[in-house]
Amino acid sequence: FIEGIKPKVIKGCTVFGLKYGIFKRLCTDAANNPGYKYYLIIDEINRGDIPGIFGELIMLLEADKRGKEVILPLSNSPFKIPENVYIVGTMNTADRSNMLLDPALRRRFGFIELLTDYRLLEGVVIEGLPLSGWLRDLNSRICEHIEKDGRNLQIGHSYFLEKGKPVNDSDRFKRIIKDDIIPLIGEYCYGDYALLARILGEGLVDVENQVIRYELFECSDVSDLINALLLPCPKLRSDETTVSDGINDTDDTDENLDEDLTGKF
Repeated sequence: FIEGIKPKVIKGCTVFGLKYGIFKRLCTDAANNPGYKYYLIIDEINRGDIPGIFGELIMLLEADKRGKEVILPLSNSPFKIPENVYIVGTMNTADRSNMLLDPALRRRFGFIELLTDYRLLEGVVIEGLPLSGWLRDLNSRICEHIEKDGRNLQIGHSYFLEKGKPVNDSDRFKRIIKDDIIPLIGEYCYGDYALLARILGEGLVDVENQVIRYELFECSDVSDLINALLLPCPKLRSDETTVSDGINDTDDTDENLDEDLTGKF
């Protein structure tokens, strides 16, 4: 990561030599270009032993120690972390290992929580299912029934985004539910089909036979699947009925208006 002894082959012989790591190269480039910002993005940062990787150099991450030099033990050369170097780490809240994050790492990073952004799915209706409202209800049931860990196990909006835009195709939506959402929630429930039914709904989960009703995904008509998904969402179902009634009332009004106009002519 910073520097190390690495093997290489020269004229058929293996020799060991000093090699600079990615972070040292980044810091060197940043020091040579102080007008630019340099970012190192570490995905799933909690899965690595950051204090072990940095060693004593972890103190250089602190804001008041930026620019201060230390001597590296292998190369015996000076090293510093410039002020224009930024380290961004991502963590999955569903991963319980982030609860055990080293205190030395916590002290040196600011933390920003990114929860499900339902606004990105607003206005998307798939065969009568309002995507944002349905996902909000699903996450509410996850929080309610999984209890302590539920808040960190909520389904993110990115499952329903493609190239930054919400999915609005029913076939793609079916695949996401079948291949991504159901297996994920099934893992949360540890084979407890009664719990799974309380979250996904009894229209989708056969508790008695302990199976998912996958036949709903095979039909070309998605209405049965949509009804099953909306079954545990009484408010969304009533809203849908209201909208449908409103449309029907409008149609009736239009017909009466046509009749009145015809009579006048």
